[in-house]
Amino acid sequence: MSAWSDGYNADIAYTHGAYRELSPGYLSYVCLLNGIRPPRTDRLFRYCELGCGQGMTLNILAATHPHGRFTGIDFNPLHVAGARRLAEEAGLSNVAFHERSFQEVAAGALPAEEAGEGFDFIVLHGVYSWVSPENRRAVVDILEKTLKPGGLVFVSYNAMPGWAPLVPLQKLMLAHAAANPARSDRQLDAALGFIGRLSEGGAGYFVANPTAGQHLETVAKQDRHYLTHEYLNAHWEPLGHAQVAQDMARAKLGYACSANIPHNIDELSVRPELRPLLAEIADPTLAETVRDFAMNQVFRRDIFIRGLDRLPAVEAAAELRRLRFTLTVARESAGLAVPVPLGELRHDPGLGLPILDALATGTPSLGEIASLPEMARHDFGTISRFVALLISANQVHPLVDPAEEGRQAAGRLNRAISRRMLVDESLFFLAAPTIGLGIGADSLERLVLAGLLAGQPVDIQPLSGFVTDALQTLGRTVFAEDGSAISDPNAMPPRIAARLAEFLPQKLPVWQRLGIL
Repeated sequence: MSAWSDGYNADIAYTHGAYRELSPGYLSYVCLLNGIRPPRTDRLFRYCELGCGQGMTLNILAATHPHGRFTGIDFNPLHVAGARRLAEEAGLSNVAFHERSFQEVAAGALPAEEAGEGFDFIVLHGVYSWVSPENRRAVVDILEKTLKPGGLVFVSYNAMPGWAPLVPLQKLMLAHAAANPARSDRQLDAALGFIGRLSEGGAGYFVANPTAGQHLETVAKQDRHYLTHEYLNAHWEPLGHAQVAQDMARAKLGYACSANIPHNIDELSVRPELRPLLAEIADPTLAETVRDFAMNQVFRRDIFIRGLDRLPAVEAAAELRRLRFTLTVARESAGLAVPVPLGELRHDPGLGLPILDALATGTPSLGEIASLPEMARHDFGTISRFVALLISANQVHPLVDPAEEGRQAAGRLNRAISRRMLVDESLFFLAAPTIGLGIGADSLERLVLAGLLAGQPVDIQPLSGFVTDALQTLGRTVFAEDGSAISDPNAMPPRIAARLAEFLPQKLPVWQRLGIL
């Protein structure tokens, strides 16, 4: 472990993730949904990501929000260098990345033109429960010094009580890694192998905690770049909501809501038998803690506001009515059944189908949706909640619809990313300017998009040839219908052409609707 890393695993770069919950449009929408006034994004706003990693989310947000100014902070020079290269290649002038520790930033290490005016949004994803208490205090110092009044903070973290039975597992992984020095991915594999033998041998911990064995099976299938950053950190510590809320209060921040939409609706996330118990609790922090026990919460996505302003219900509804929405999936893939913490919620076709049809054929506002003749027997709250759950299920998203400048910037960024996709299999996200966030693609889709963004015609035969060449460059192949790998290069194009014929008619309109193409 490098001395400069302060106990955080830094010998392997983190994944190139792009996270919806960090989008200003999404965060503002969730606030309005819960009657909270969000920062304004219809004019110049400033946005900072603490622990920005590879900078993929921040570069996508900068490209799709040309009137925003974006600042990324990360102490890992490998991350910052890569994020800067991508921004430069895409010609993004409204984003800056700084190689700084949280303690340096808290001490005033940011350029005055960035920190001096304060930030409207400060976000931390997968950071707060992975760093030392000293660094958590530095984070709060940064929030206290640089967040504007009315500003929003998003912080995600491993949570109690859900992690409680698994904490010993992480401690054992860390101890095994410390006793066997190597590169962290190799340490992780060695630790997982050792712990697997311990489980198979009937160790009492696994007998008493069957969820630990199930978790071990899940972990074994995950990306090693993600896992080393998740588990091999000296200060890894799941946190309770009350502790985080107390930390944030020092920066005058009040808890607004969860960025996970169903978690704000007790009838979708808390068993009926427990709801009366929640109703007895007057203290909001205790109530939120009890919700975590009710749900056995393992990961929280909290939104805090500096100067929490609760909107009158009429004003919140009016703001929601003005928002426009679009489908982010093919109409054939959108459905009435939506996953929620208590299972699956299946909606009335009389409510859901007309809404899905309207979203597939246009970009209606919530007010226009509520005015559809088919909605006459449904109240606005029911309509709004159905749209919200479609958003939660990644089927719909509010529109950003940037000016031409944003579309051009997103196009430059997407072309830069797509060129890298042809040689780097770790990139999965492209900028969607109409909704202001990153959209993921599977291994075949991303090569198709790379071809289309490189100027390939929308024609299955030349596209299949392009994808075949790209797969061979990457040392990959495709699989026949029986699941066997195709080794003959001449057999690959027909199989790829058949796959493209299956999904391209559905995917192409979605990519065009989102502004990727």
